[in-house]
Amino acid sequence: MCTNRFLSGVAALVLAVLALPSFATAQSFRGFWADAFSVGFKSNTQVTDMVNRAVAGRYNALVVEVLAFHDNVGGGHGAYWNSSIVPKATDISPPSFNPLAAVVTQAHAAGLEVHAWIVPYRISSVWPPSGNALLTAHPEWLMVPQAGMGGGPAPVGGYYTFDPGSPHGQDYLTSIVQELVTNYQIDGINLDYIRYVQTDAGYPADTSYPDSSLERFQRRTGFVGTPPPTGNVPWNDFRRRTIDEYVRRLRAEIPSIPNVRQPLRFSADLICFGNAPANFTSSDAYNLHQNWQMWMQRGYLDLGIPMNYKREHNSNEALWYRNWVNASINWRYNRHTAAGQATYLNRKAASVTQMSYALGQGTNGTCNFSYDATADENIDGTPETDWTWYTYVATNLFTSTTPTPTMPWRNPTTATEGTLWGQVIDDSTGLPVEFATVQAGALPSVETDSNGYYVVTLVPATAAGTNYSVTATGGACPPETLGGVTVFAGSVVRRDVLMCPAEPLVGDLDQDGDVDFNDLGIFNFCMQGPDVDYPAGQFCLIADLQGLDADVDLSDFGILQESAGQTP
Repeated sequence: MCTNRFLSGVAALVLAVLALPSFATAQSFRGFWADAFSVGFKSNTQVTDMVNRAVAGRYNALVVEVLAFHDNVGGGHGAYWNSSIVPKATDISPPSFNPLAAVVTQAHAAGLEVHAWIVPYRISSVWPPSGNALLTAHPEWLMVPQAGMGGGPAPVGGYYTFDPGSPHGQDYLTSIVQELVTNYQIDGINLDYIRYVQTDAGYPADTSYPDSSLERFQRRTGFVGTPPPTGNVPWNDFRRRTIDEYVRRLRAEIPSIPNVRQPLRFSADLICFGNAPANFTSSDAYNLHQNWQMWMQRGYLDLGIPMNYKREHNSNEALWYRNWVNASINWRYNRHTAAGQATYLNRKAASVTQMSYALGQGTNGTCNFSYDATADENIDGTPETDWTWYTYVATNLFTSTTPTPTMPWRNPTTATEGTLWGQVIDDSTGLPVEFATVQAGALPSVETDSNGYYVVTLVPATAAGTNYSVTATGGACPPETLGGVTVFAGSVVRRDVLMCPAEPLVGDLDQDGDVDFNDLGIFNFCMQGPDVDYPAGQFCLIADLQGLDADVDLSDFGILQESAGQTP
């Protein structure tokens, strides 16, 4: 009897273990967003509290909003790090405190990842942007609604906003990411509002600016006049393209920046308003020019986080939540998706219900909004700061710790593809070539942006490297082909293309762009006189400046003398 009872108990225990959902022990992204307008990381005490609560809840990632606006008027505006580009936020205590540095130090000591959350396009509530002299001097980098076209800065959706297609704006925004990745041992970059907020936008604040989205659209398509905000498919596609350009450039830029915590996770917060459509092109995201299905499909993002903010106590929204979870899984392709979930709209138990559903369906994690708005227990639309959420979620869902998911496409031992990128330059002018077509091998071609950058993702490659020829076509130059471009699995390789390459200087033997004493030293080494002929392929043939007799003699020296001191 005792033995049978013992065996029955063991069997029941085994069955109970087997019945546990697979996500209980699997790798999973467990994050929350800590926004710049609330308590969280503006003093050392706040940082300590946030890290302790994350540990108590068995989270493994903090997504910290270090940039919500590019000015410094009001709470939440400015840089929450020591930046040389963006003015520092003024609601930090003490003012010398470096929030991002403190979060990185304390979070890493506790085993937590830190993702720098930025809002790229939103500049300020008023113009000019206080504390930002660079943007004040360049209002032409802004977009406006069609009614305000050419009238100078005007708000879009209540805020002054970058024109996503401006190459100067793209460079400025990229420099911010470069600064963050270079100076802080963060684990990822998270983009928010990487979209339009209304369809009646994208028009130039200054119609004399040659690189606005509208001017670029007209160059690309030959369109004459001003397209309407809606109904013109090529204009919609081009506005969508300008946001794609920034996302794909960061896909290449971020892994190219030295950081001991590489590979960094590149993520974005994605629109999923209402119910999930059958086709992505029918979604609000697509209509607001956020083509996130394509970003996932082409491997631009490591992690997509749909902001699936729905009320569980509303039967329609509860269904929509589940439909979006399933759609985002279908549209993640070979990358990761984490279900963004709104603790601020739900009772704690309902939040666990939603998160359990997402994890059970096979998402790669969850991300809660937000750190301090953890519940709406009264379901009256008023979020509460209920710090018991962290012990609650640890008891009812995150019952053991787990690491964030690894990224096999970023690991040379498991990856089967890499990324190739670079800049196409017209060497005769020194200017980037816009709309150049770049093709690597037989892969689909891509076009350069206004800064001349191209990015080719999902390039089949091995860890030892796979060679491709790369051909650039466009502008006034003949096509230019680079041979033997090696792409490595799990890596990003940069190869720039010079079109209309300048003729090399005669006598520039070391190929550094001038004719000087270094070239004379090489020449003296090689000058053996007319009686010594060098065989084909021999190094010293570079000093046979006549290029006729395979020797290096006084005739060649005379040519070198004539070239001395020259530069392009």
